[in-house]
Amino acid sequence: MTNIKVLSPSLINQIAAGEVIERPASVVKELVENSLDADAMDIVVEIVSGGLEAIIVTDNGCGMLADDARMAWERHATSKISGVEDLMTISSLGFRGEALASIASVAKCEMETKRRGEIAGVAVTVRDDEIEVSECGCPEGTKISVFNLFYNTPARRKYMKKESTERQYIVELMQEFAIANPGVAFRLVSDGKVVLEVAPGDLESRIASVFGVEVAGNLMPVSYGGAGFKASGFVGKPTISKSNRKGQFLILNGRVIKNHLIAHAVKEGFHSMLMHGKHPWFLLNLEVVPEDVDVNVHPRKLEVRFLKQNEVYRNVKKCVEAAVVSEKAESRSEKRSEKWVSEKMSLDLREPRGLEEHVERENREESFEIFQEGRIDDLQAASCKLQAKAQIGDSYILAEDEEGLVIVDQHAAHERVMYEKLMKALREAKVVSQPVLAPQSVDFSASEAEVLKENLEVLTEVGFEIEEFSGNTFLVAAVPADLAKNDAGEVLRGVVDDLGNARRTNSLQERREHVIHYAACRSAIKFGQKLSVVEMQSLLDQLAEIARKETCPHGRPTTVRVTYDELEKRFKRKNF
Repeated sequence: MTNIKVLSPSLINQIAAGEVIERPASVVKELVENSLDADAMDIVVEIVSGGLEAIIVTDNGCGMLADDARMAWERHATSKISGVEDLMTISSLGFRGEALASIASVAKCEMETKRRGEIAGVAVTVRDDEIEVSECGCPEGTKISVFNLFYNTPARRKYMKKESTERQYIVELMQEFAIANPGVAFRLVSDGKVVLEVAPGDLESRIASVFGVEVAGNLMPVSYGGAGFKASGFVGKPTISKSNRKGQFLILNGRVIKNHLIAHAVKEGFHSMLMHGKHPWFLLNLEVVPEDVDVNVHPRKLEVRFLKQNEVYRNVKKCVEAAVVSEKAESRSEKRSEKWVSEKMSLDLREPRGLEEHVERENREESFEIFQEGRIDDLQAASCKLQAKAQIGDSYILAEDEEGLVIVDQHAAHERVMYEKLMKALREAKVVSQPVLAPQSVDFSASEAEVLKENLEVLTEVGFEIEEFSGNTFLVAAVPADLAKNDAGEVLRGVVDDLGNARRTNSLQERREHVIHYAACRSAIKFGQKLSVVEMQSLLDQLAEIARKETCPHGRPTTVRVTYDELEKRFKRKNF
């Protein structure tokens, strides 16, 4: 008796579904790609409970006749390729013919479709490998409904994330579809509420609609044309670079892909323009002849293989370099113009002697207020034994005490100070909010807006006052008092960015700590920020007053000590 058996079709489909259908977002991806391949210009996605209960995708594409509508649900049935040679010249988003069969093996599915110009439509119901087809009345195009995902594979269902997390994956996916297809209208509705809605337009307006006007206003155009390779799109100025790679979008022949090599080429194109640990924002459209790229190397078609990989790398780096150089030249030109105007105006001002010193002193006293600790009239009377001596690299404070030299990382130290202040206020229920002069509007992408809404209660608890304005725009009316000297919109945007990258948790206390952690980091003195001696001393005094001063909330050291004894040994004055 043989132990090897041929698997049943239903089991084969479920195995295939394990490769193709990872989560609700995978279903949305396959269905929307089918809509785009059908030349749809208006696509609506509706989800319930993060897509676990229902996913409905409606389009105005070409639609199908009855025979095709039935055949579409069969495994390995497709209209997009017919021979081996077609695999070398794929131009459609889908081509394997297994998506619908895989979805139907783990969910209950229905479809309504109507070919353009036809009088009646076709209704298809798929339940447990049984396909029923009937005539129906429906608009032109196709509507596919997927209910109760993974209902027959409880182990798969059990490993799904919470609904808000699954919804977030779908929002991010729809953003990618939106920017890859600016000429197509998209709408995403979650539990009856519109989350994303964009009208047809050009790429720049689509970026503004999806990511907000701040991102759209800080872009550098990229353009490159060559034989068999073209690149267009935008790279962000260093001011909108991120601490993660979520702001990186690569579109190859209309398909959103991931490619670490090209991402590295973009970063190399910036040279030293980016801060350490920062990643550039970019949206690049690459057009490569289909014969020079293999899109059949990943189960979900997320990665590709280039035939001329090194050439693609060089071309991308070259066009990014050109964009950065052009931006730097324009920036220098503007600065020269501003300087010329300033010098012309100063000819008639007749500045009195001592004004420059007075202005510098005024600015120093004003900047000192960022520490919210009051004026220090006598440095020698400071409560801390550490005495600030100098700043090096606009990043490290050189200080002295009776034991020797202490080098302080100004950002890490101030981050710890801010963290302890905010945590103390929360623990003692003494959170104080400081209203901003005028409510500040802040634009977010749809996915960022979802993160903000999910954490709105926690942000309110720690001192923020935020309200929805319109779409993905929010108004900041107040911030924690300890952060009042910072730009409210900038701090909030940074906190939301960090929350989007953090491990999601249901614990309210953990979420509070996350928010405070990120708020402290975003509001702390920057690495590379010049400080006066007064400001440096104030920071040292504050650091001395808190517990756990040795590290910042990330765990990095705040200080490095070199004792007099060590110095004497190094300079051969002792034990030599």
